[in-house]
Amino acid sequence: MEEEEEGVSGEFGKVCIRKQRKKRQKLLLIELVLDFAKNTTLHGLRYTTEVGLTVVEKVFWVLTFVASVVMCFILIERVWHKWWYSPVIVSFNEMMIPVGEVPFPSITICPQWKCKTSAYRYTEKFVKYGKRRKNNNNNIDREALFSSVVNEEEERILLEDAFLVCENFYRYLTPRNKSNESLVNNIVQMAPDVEEVMLSCTWRGQAVPCGQYFKEVLTSEGVCFNFNSLSYDEIFKTKSIQNEYIYLNASTPANKWNIISGYSSPTSKRKKKKTKGRKAKVEDDSEEYPRRGQENGARPDLEIVLVENATDVDESCNSLSNGWKIYLQHPADMPQASLYYYAAIPDQVTSLALKFSILNTSESLMNYKYEQRQCYFPKDRKLQYFGTYTPDNCRLECLSLYTYKRCGCVWYHMPHHNSSEICTAQQRRCVEKAQGGRRFLIISSSSSLLLLLIKFIIISDELASNKLKQSKCNCLPSCDSVHYDAEILKTNFDIKKHIKAMNKKYDYTISDNYNYSRLEIYFKEPRFVSMRRSELFGLTDFLANCGGLLGLFLGFSFLSLVEIFYFCTLRLWCTLKKDIKIEKKKLKESMYRK
Repeated sequence: MEEEEEGVSGEFGKVCIRKQRKKRQKLLLIELVLDFAKNTTLHGLRYTTEVGLTVVEKVFWVLTFVASVVMCFILIERVWHKWWYSPVIVSFNEMMIPVGEVPFPSITICPQWKCKTSAYRYTEKFVKYGKRRKNNNNNIDREALFSSVVNEEEERILLEDAFLVCENFYRYLTPRNKSNESLVNNIVQMAPDVEEVMLSCTWRGQAVPCGQYFKEVLTSEGVCFNFNSLSYDEIFKTKSIQNEYIYLNASTPANKWNIISGYSSPTSKRKKKKTKGRKAKVEDDSEEYPRRGQENGARPDLEIVLVENATDVDESCNSLSNGWKIYLQHPADMPQASLYYYAAIPDQVTSLALKFSILNTSESLMNYKYEQRQCYFPKDRKLQYFGTYTPDNCRLECLSLYTYKRCGCVWYHMPHHNSSEICTAQQRRCVEKAQGGRRFLIISSSSSLLLLLIKFIIISDELASNKLKQSKCNCLPSCDSVHYDAEILKTNFDIKKHIKAMNKKYDYTISDNYNYSRLEIYFKEPRFVSMRRSELFGLTDFLANCGGLLGLFLGFSFLSLVEIFYFCTLRLWCTLKKDIKIEKKKLKESMYRK
């Protein structure tokens, strides 16, 4: 019985000890908080525990301190939002950039006569097709209709392929939905050659062969001719795309230039050659590619005499347009047609005064996510078909992938991995829907057989455009980019009158069947203003702003943070440990007394 009583009293004693310990620890925590409030460097907190102040005064200081904390953190949240979502600022550079530091733009010239009659008589086939369609309007059989228009399979395919570059839409086409590289070969054979589009070319005062400087390129405008683009192997990932035909016939590799650092030798460090009796000239830059810009001199950088053989222009193929369309791109971009272009018209001189805008990005922004800086460095984004990321290349690839997903084929100028999946005219509507809109030409006859009513219907396909926007294209700008623009000037170019005047001396005649135009391209100014994307709010700025707000509202400093850490950890641990030692000492003393 005595042992049982001792066991019960022992358990009861331990419970009492634990309860007493908890009470003491609560009192110690309260004392610790009061001690912190009394001795802290935070403003206003000591008045909440000061002896002698009334309750009203203490409540006033408590409310004031809480209001200061709330206001401080509201402003800190705004600073954080600004630092996290808009840490970038775009400002003007202190130094202007000379034109010699940037490449000469990639020039793409697209003749508006897509089909030469010497290669294919599109109008003749068109007239036959129209007559057959009218005669068979009551009972139409698509396959029988085409077999009656063109008996041979080769001619039928040529007519269908010509629809892609000639702006005429037909409701009844052959059942062929897809084609292969033969479609591209047909388009190329129908198109004029570079010698048939350009009479002469001059590069910085020196006559050059146009065929050597201008290369064929496939665009939505058909076959065009490009100057100063990077090579096919550098623009594309040749292992990822089909190799049955090429989109760009450019083979000159980049030399002493790359898209990240630019030219290896700045303009200011280029050596000058001295010649007797002449001023020093900058050394020849023919080894550098792409060709770099140069301050405009007495003559334009690039001069081209464009020519159009009126007898070789098909009257039904793209008959609503004439002349030449001119596009400016960066050399790293795949040359493509776009809505923004410059026009050269027969019997006119078209002068393009180039200007460019540069936007560079500070290397300190590489540590930020691309969503924050809203641009891509070269290593941030890899494309499936292109070797170098540019926004234009990204959009073209995205359009190709989306078109293939929707239509099961791609347009002939879009990069793709399979050359046997090229859309024919049968898929025109699907392709144009994928591009965000539809445009087709309706030709109907009125009561008079001589009148043709031509209507253009442009229907925006909101569903397709929304799907395209919501897709994972995300083609943000490049962090280091160069954009080209130009001012256009036009004057008369009456070369026929000039040659007739010279005919009296040199007995030289010129045919009236040819139309001529002159194109001049040069930089408007020797230097241009550049922009720079840099940090608006770095980590140091964020901490400084937070520290300023905490100091303004609470008198908070780094030592205040150390002080809070000290009271919550080391001071608390030492106090509790000291209390446990005292408790053990008292237990030992009580045991000795017993």
